[in-house]
Amino acid sequence: MKTKKNQKQVSIEEYIETYCQEKRIRERSAVYISPETHEKLKKAAWIFYSEHHTTTSSLADSIISCHFKEHRELLNDAYEEQTREVLEWLKDRGRSEEQEEQPDDVEV
Repeated sequence: MKTKKNQKQVSIEEYIETYCQEKRIRERSAVYISPETHEKLKKAAWIFYSEHHTTTSSLADSIISCHFKEHRELLNDAYEEQTREVLEWLKDRGRSEEQEEQPDDVEV
């Protein structure tokens, strides 16, 4: 994770281009955030609203979309690893259930 010293400083123009473009979000889903984060998001959107029509929702959507683009490879790798682990667990579980279901050899 980047610290303040390591963060790349962007210009106001770059920030606007990346995060503050007007977005029409037709279908919405709720995402819950802390009141403190919501207040910061609301204030940031307000700065750009009059000129760029940036709303709290569009700003949040842009920030999250940018995060996914920036960390796409890491997230995809983590997803694939998690999927592999779950599939392996299911495979192992299936084997142990098969062993439990098989009756012991009985001589007649």
